[in-house]
Amino acid sequence: MDNFNGMGYRFHPTEDEIINHFLELKMKYGTDFSAVIKEVDISNFEPWELPDQSPLSSDDQEWYFFSTIAYKPSNKSTSKRVVERTTRAGFWKVTGKDREIYDDNSGQLIGKRKALVFYQGHGSNAVKTNWAMHEYHSQTVHQAYICSHLPYIFLPCIPVSQDDHDICSNLLHYLRFFKLYDW
Repeated sequence: MDNFNGMGYRFHPTEDEIINHFLELKMKYGTDFSAVIKEVDISNFEPWELPDQSPLSSDDQEWYFFSTIAYKPSNKSTSKRVVERTTRAGFWKVTGKDREIYDDNSGQLIGKRKALVFYQGHGSNAVKTNWAMHEYHSQTVHQAYICSHLPYIFLPCIPVSQDDHDICSNLLHYLRFFKLYDW
């Protein structure tokens, strides 16, 4: 299991596999999956730095990470615990409703997927970027870890005129720093 970067190998686990195999084995037994999914504190990295943390180099442009759940400090004893998703340059914001994940064989609820979008900046000046992430949470095992999936989808820019060519050149320069995700 040392080298997964050989020809013919693709790492694209299903949601069922992410929760039932990787996440639950990591939480129950501490199974080491560092050859394919590295443990990373998501809050210590900006989204554009995360691909470099992946143990798999791939042309697929999808990355998976384990991360412990960090909670924001709270002074209120009755308040709900809030997950810390802030980085130096911005924050991950949950968007939409949680999606329930069911076991492929039994049909039982095994977890949920949260969709998050990265906002650059803080407070009212934050700007929505095109970085997206999915967090996978197990329903059956105590929540010590989450599994994060950072997909990348390139939106092509096809120049039709000289003005379009200039716009595309600027867009491609911009994409060196941000990867676009089409919602």
